[in-house]
Amino acid sequence: MSNPVDSLHTVEEIAPHTWRIDEAGMANCYLLEGSDAALLIDTACGAGDLRACAERLTNKPILTAVTHRHPDHVGGAWRFGDYYACADDCRPVYSFLCRPFVCRALVRRAGRPESACARPKRVGVLPIRDGHVFMLGGRSILVRAIPGHTRGSVVFIDSLEKLIFTGDDINPNLWMHLPGCTSLETWCAGADRLLSLMDEGYTAWNGHGNGRQGREQAHETKRLVLELLEKRKRGELRSRRGSYPSEDAEIVVRYRFR
Repeated sequence: MSNPVDSLHTVEEIAPHTWRIDEAGMANCYLLEGSDAALLIDTACGAGDLRACAERLTNKPILTAVTHRHPDHVGGAWRFGDYYACADDCRPVYSFLCRPFVCRALVRRAGRPESACARPKRVGVLPIRDGHVFMLGGRSILVRAIPGHTRGSVVFIDSLEKLIFTGDDINPNLWMHLPGCTSLETWCAGADRLLSLMDEGYTAWNGHGNGRQGREQAHETKRLVLELLEKRKRGELRSRRGSYPSEDAEIVVRYRFR
């Protein structure tokens, strides 16, 4: 059950010392606490004071990292200072998408007052790579590169609680049409790694909705991508860009072929 913390954030404890923070229904962040430090995964659009929210849950020093550099995942990072992101997402296309005016536009589009986004300070990006481990004290979080939704998409793996935090890489509403997305073929290889973990009993949490990443849904998303690629190979697609199988499908792949 989610509990309101302030007018823009609700919090749900999803495992011991592990919380999902929902920012106004726009995006999820995850706070993982160890005995020495805490790790905040993603920072949503930046509406409201995410740091104050997180500090109500833990008194440990908070490290901040993101699954990928899109505005709905880095918007609140400036409140924590520098944040960690995969080196492959430190490219101009992602830096442009993460500029404050884009974050504010997302908040406005969601029907929230743009004034909810404070004027951000300058923030630096600390590059991380596949295999990085965050040591939190009695709890270690492994970073694995999963190129797909972006070139530098990563997942965070908590072997203690058997949790994975997948960002936007295998969501029921899979966006693969944005600037900086990889090919669907590249996405498939990363999806296989996520599905393998889920099949081993890991519980997955993503960046939107109620956060729950169903195993069946993830397999169906992969099946739709393979079906889409096969139809393209046979020349059955009418457009190089669209939503498959349809715009209003419960599970949909939004694609753009170059």
